[in-house]
Amino acid sequence: MTSQGVAAAAYGAAMPCVTCGGESPALLCNDCRRLLRPVPVRWIAGLVVHSAFVHEGPARQAVLRGKYRAAPAGEIGRVLAPLLPAHATALVPIPRVMARRWRYGVDPAFEIARSIAGVTGLPVVAALRAPLWVHRRAGSRAARHGVPRFTLIQPVPPGAVLIDDVVTTGATLRAAAGVTGIRSAVTVTAAVRG
Repeated sequence: MTSQGVAAAAYGAAMPCVTCGGESPALLCNDCRRLLRPVPVRWIAGLVVHSAFVHEGPARQAVLRGKYRAAPAGEIGRVLAPLLPAHATALVPIPRVMARRWRYGVDPAFEIARSIAGVTGLPVVAALRAPLWVHRRAGSRAARHGVPRFTLIQPVPPGAVLIDDVVTTGATLRAAAGVTGIRSAVTVTAAVRG
C-alpha cells in the first residue's frame, strides 16, 4: 500500500479510487473490486503465465494508468506475490521500449517487480535491454505493436520469473523468454478472448 493509502486507512480518510475516482479507503473502491475477474493459468510456447485479472474494466484502467500516467504500482505486489511459482528466486521485469519509457516517464514492469520485491524480498534483476523503438503498425481491428528484440545484459539466475503488466498475444513474453530461457511469467492482466 502506498504511504497515502496507509495514512488514509489509519485515519479512516478516503482517497480516490485509481479507476473510477470515487472515494475509497484503498486503491480500488469496493464497486471496482467486485468487477475484477480472475484468469486461469496460460501456457504460451512452453512459458507458464500466471495473471491476476482479465484485462477489462477496472483492471485494464489500472494497467493503463501505470503505463501512460505513471501511476504508482501500490498494492499490486501483494496481489501478484501468491502467483509466483514456489521455486522463484528473482524477478526479471520485461523492459519497456526506450522511446516509450522516455515519453511516458515510467517502465511499468519494473515498478510492478519492485512492488512484488517489497512483499517477497526477491531481488529484481534488470537482465534485459529493450530496443530504442519498435515500429507501430495498424492491424485490421486495432493498432498492434511490433515485437521488441531484447538483449541479455546480465546473467539470469535459475528460478527467475518474468514480470510484465499485461499479456495479450504473448509475443513479448515469448521474445523475452527466448533470450533469457525463463519458463515462468507473472502479469497483472491478461487479454482473454470471448
